[in-house]
This record gives sequence, C-alpha cells and structure tokens, in this order.
Amino acid sequence: MLLDFILLVLLAGFVLFGLWFGFVHSLGALLGTIVGAMVAGRLYEPVAAWTQGIIPWDQNILRVVAFLILFVVINRLVGLVFYVIERVFKFLSIIPFLSTIDHILGAVLGFIEGVIVLGLTLYVANKFPVGPLAAMINASGAAHWLMSAVAALVPLLPKTVQKVI
Repeated sequence: MLLDFILLVLLAGFVLFGLWFGFVHSLGALLGTIVGAMVAGRLYEPVAAWTQGIIPWDQNILRVVAFLILFVVINRLVGLVFYVIERVFKFLSIIPFLSTIDHILGAVLGFIEGVIVLGLTLYVANKFPVGPLAAMINASGAAHWLMSAVAALVPLLPKTVQKVI
C-alpha cells in the first residue's frame, strides 16, 4: 500500500515534469531513459564486480546500485544535450498555441518516461531481491502494473537491456 502511493506520487511527478518543461525537454528525458537503460544494461555487471572489492556489500545490492547509478548519470547527460537544444530553439514559443501543445505533449512523454523508469527500476529490484523490498513489490498493484507495462516493451529494447530485465 505504501509502495503504491509512493509509485503514484513519483509517476505524477514525471507527468508534472513533462507538463512544466514541455515536449523537447521531455523527449530528451525519454531518449535519455532509453540510452541510459542500454548503457547501464551493458555496464552494470562489470561495475558491480569492480566495486565489490571496494565496497563490502551483497552482490545483488551492488548490481542494483550500479545499474541505477549508471542509468541516472547517462539519462541526465542525454537530457542535458536536449536542454541545450531546447534553449537554442526557444524563440518558436512565440507562435500561438504552440506553447500549450508543447506542454501537453511534454506531459504525455513525462508519463511514458515515468512508466519506463519506474518499471525498469522495479524490474531490476525484483530480479535481485533485497530484504523487505521484494515483499513490498510483490504486494503492490502499481508495481505489478508498471513491470507489466515495461515487459510489453521488452521486445522493442536492445538485446543488451533485455538480458538485464
């Protein structure tokens, strides 16, 4: 129940983020999510193995943390590139209704990005269960919906990412 509430608040945050920042910024965030998942899917195992000698944590925890850190860093770097592109083309917002359409499309992309980010995070956390989190995920209807939504997208993802999830 608590996890359901947290997931819905986070998903609403993604939608509001998209609504606030608009289409171009949200497109950058969505592409950042996809590229971040691809790169993190390729590198999380070597990074987790490398950090095991430095940080004495459980291997599953290191895998989840490595995936999430790589995912977030790459996601934000791609988002930064789109932020710069958005600033360059900001003058287009003077066209009537274009700004409104930009923000509505941004909200839609924000929702899609939220489903992908939260679904992937839950998939990885569920694949490498740690303590009470696994039980919380299993008891959460929202978590199952998000993981199912991501599972429907799995055939569209690169093979590298499919191996992770």
